Amino acid sequence: MTRIYYQNYAASAIDALQKSYFNETAGLWGNKDSNGKLSRDWWDSANVLTTMANYYEKYPTTAPWMPDLFATVFRNAPSRFHDFVNDYYDDELWWVLAWIQVYDVTGDVTYLNTAADLYEDSKSAWGNTPCGGLWWDKSNSAVNTIENELYLTASAKLANRLPDKKTSSGQGYYFEQALAAYAYLVTDSTATMDPTTHLFNDGISMSTCKSNSGIIFTYNQGVILSGLTELSWSTSNHSFVALAVQISNAVLARLTTPEGILQEKVCEPDACNVDEQQFKGIFTRNLAFLVERATGLDSQTLAPFRDFLALNADSIIHHDTDKDNIMGVVWSGTEKPVYSLETDASALDTLVAAAITSVN
Repeated sequence: MTRIYYQNYAASAIDALQKSYFNETAGLWGNKDSNGKLSRDWWDSANVLTTMANYYEKYPTTAPWMPDLFATVFRNAPSRFHDFVNDYYDDELWWVLAWIQVYDVTGDVTYLNTAADLYEDSKSAWGNTPCGGLWWDKSNSAVNTIENELYLTASAKLANRLPDKKTSSGQGYYFEQALAAYAYLVTDSTATMDPTTHLFNDGISMSTCKSNSGIIFTYNQGVILSGLTELSWSTSNHSFVALAVQISNAVLARLTTPEGILQEKVCEPDACNVDEQQFKGIFTRNLAFLVERATGLDSQTLAPFRDFLALNADSIIHHDTDKDNIMGVVWSGTEKPVYSLETDASALDTLVAAAITSVN
C-alpha cells in the first residue's frame, strides 16, 4: 500500500480519537466513565501528544489545527500536575520526550525549554538507588527498565538539540548522562538486556542489583531505539544503531504471532491493563524513527521493518477497527475486542508509523 493510503487511515483515526477521548479543558486525553465523564490519563496523554506531533511532522498540511492542540495541552495539562512534575520519573520523562517532539515539529523553543527543565528532576535523582540508575517512583519502590531507557533517550535527544551545554569539566551535559544510562542498561552488571536474545526485561532485582529476568514488554524494546539512533548521531558510532537493529529483529522474531502481528504476549487477548494496552504502539513509533532517521543502514536491513509496520497497519485496518474508527488491543482481531484510549492510541501509532515509512 502507499503512504497516502496509510495517511488517510491515520487521519481518520486521529479525528475519531479526538472526538472520543480528548478533553480540551483538561488538555489531556482520557477514557469515559459510566457517566460519560472523561478521565485525565497522564503518561498516556504524553504519548498521544507525541504521536500527534509525529503525524504533523510528516503531514502538516492535512492537520493545520495541530499547533493549536499542542498549545492547548501545554497550557491546560499542568492543572493536573504543575510543570508536568508528579511522583513518577517515567511519567515525567514521557512528557520530556513529548515536548522535544513538539519542539522538533514547530521550532518553538518554549517546548524545548520545558523539556529541558522537566528533565532536571530525573537528572537530580540519577544514581541515587542502591543499584544505581533511576528509581521508577519517588517513593523508591522499584528500579525498572523503562524509566532508565526513557532517561537514556531523553538525554540523547537533548544532547543533540542543546549541544553547547557542558558540565563543569567540559563534557557534554546531556551526552554524559546518555552514555551512563546506556552502560547501566546494556554493558554494566545491572544490564536488563539479555545478550543472547537482545530483549530487555522489565527491571532490576534490588537484592542482587542484577536483571530480574522478569516480564518482557514490547515498549521496553521500543523506547531505546530512538535513544540509540540519537546516540549514533552524536558519536558517529555505528554500534548503537547496530544494536537497535538487533533489538528490532528480536521483537519481530519473538514477540509476534505466527503471521507477524505484534503481540503483548503476557496479557493478550483480554488481560492487558490500561497501561499495557498502550505498549505496542510505543514500539512501532520508535521502530519508525529508526527506519526513517538512522544513518548507515541499507535498504536490505530496513525492508523487513517497513514490511512489518505495513503488515501490522493493514491488520489493524481490516481486523481491529470498529465502525467509529476506534481500534482495539488485538491487532489481528478477536471475537471480544477491548477498546480504550490506550488501545486506540497504540494502534494509531502503528498507522502513523506505516504512513511515515512506506516507500511509495
